[in-house]
Amino acid sequence: MENYYSESFAAFFDGNYTGWVNRFSPRLAAALGKSADRPRTALDLCCGTGITTAYFLDEGWRVSGVDGSDAMLALNRARNSAACDEGRLSLTTADARAFKLAEPVAAAFSLDGALNHLPTLAELQRCFERVHEALLPHGEFVFDLFEQSHFEHWNHVTVTDKPEVVVVKRGVWDTGARHGMLRVSGVFGSHDDARRVEQTLSSWFYDADEVTGALRDAGFEPRPHDFAGPDLKCDSGSCSTTTVPCRQVYRAVRSG
Repeated sequence: MENYYSESFAAFFDGNYTGWVNRFSPRLAAALGKSADRPRTALDLCCGTGITTAYFLDEGWRVSGVDGSDAMLALNRARNSAACDEGRLSLTTADARAFKLAEPVAAAFSLDGALNHLPTLAELQRCFERVHEALLPHGEFVFDLFEQSHFEHWNHVTVTDKPEVVVVKRGVWDTGARHGMLRVSGVFGSHDDARRVEQTLSSWFYDADEVTGALRDAGFEPRPHDFAGPDLKCDSGSCSTTTVPCRQVYRAVRSG
């Protein structure tokens, strides 16, 4: 994955782009916690700054966090330092297509369109295969992927102008190619703490048939779920002002 976020973008992201994960993570923790016959051990793939990690730790889970960005993991480690010290949280810098856990876990999740950064369906399936290997038999995997409707606002210039943030987002989304890039640049913070942020993001869209096919080829069985409505809406661009779902949530179970 090429979007290994910089230190400044990690800090900007943590303060400005975590609204959806804060809303969704408690519901996810409750849903995955219903199976009393399995250990409360989980993989947080592309765990970022540790928002979802923290919710699961608060519910008594042991979590293995994997992310490609050392800067993101540093904020995760700071947020969840007590759990790190107690051995309930382990954090590893690794690619989503090439990680390996020391021991298998009962559940796995990857949130906020992180897997949209994978540039081909084959590489998405490779990620699924690594998750399959990381799970215990019948372990659950829940993740979301953005729909094309989420990315369409990339074709417009968006300006955020607030006392603590002045940021411009500009990019391009090619609906036919199902790929686009977004440049985030500006300043955030205040007074002596003001920091520059410059980050280019690349994402790809995969439709539901492609995703479920890749899951099955990786050894998963797609399953229904109860996530809907507000669970499928994000806070960015035109997504927050339309009724069109901007993401798909997927649930799958490891066969065997």
